[in-house]
Amino acid sequence: MTRHDWLVRQGRWRWPDVARLLVAALVPLVWVVYGAPAAAAMFLALGGAMAARFLDLPRRHDLACQVVLALSAWWAADGSYDRVRWLDLVAHAGSGAALALLVLRLLPQAPTRGASPAAGERRRRVATTTLSVLALGVVWELGELAGHLWLDPAIHVTYADSLSDLVADGAGALVAAPVATRVSPAASGRSAAASAGSPRHS
Repeated sequence: MTRHDWLVRQGRWRWPDVARLLVAALVPLVWVVYGAPAAAAMFLALGGAMAARFLDLPRRHDLACQVVLALSAWWAADGSYDRVRWLDLVAHAGSGAALALLVLRLLPQAPTRGASPAAGERRRRVATTTLSVLALGVVWELGELAGHLWLDPAIHVTYADSLSDLVADGAGALVAAPVATRVSPAASGRSAAASAGSPRHS
């Protein structure tokens, strides 16, 4: 996809943009009702929603990312994780899957050699995506620790909780990435299609 094509697509209204507006409206609402730390989590969800737009995700992936990230932030804000302990793992698995869709969109498609280059390329992309999501999960856990120490002691941080969260992150990515690699073209593949004049439909 050329820069011009990308700008044209970014200028068009899409129905998942309705969800983006709702997530944006939730940021100040959460701040007023639940406080700044909860609003910061919702703001991160908004960042993920905007990244889905910026990366031109297919509409179904776009909406799925927004719903998962917004729900994860909302459950953190209203204390659902304290009331339903296993919900935290569900949210991390879902967020890991959502992040996998975003990371996959950034990966270029390198040429491979061998009897089955397509399968080898998919394995490489799945591994890279899963490791990237795990790295982002580590950053998130460090952020939670910093929040617990310096912002709000009520933020739940334990060794077992952090490890189980990371396992859920990786599991979500490991489930979503193989599926998405079969239906979502790589960055270089999209560019080649655009250069050849073949429109891509989301």
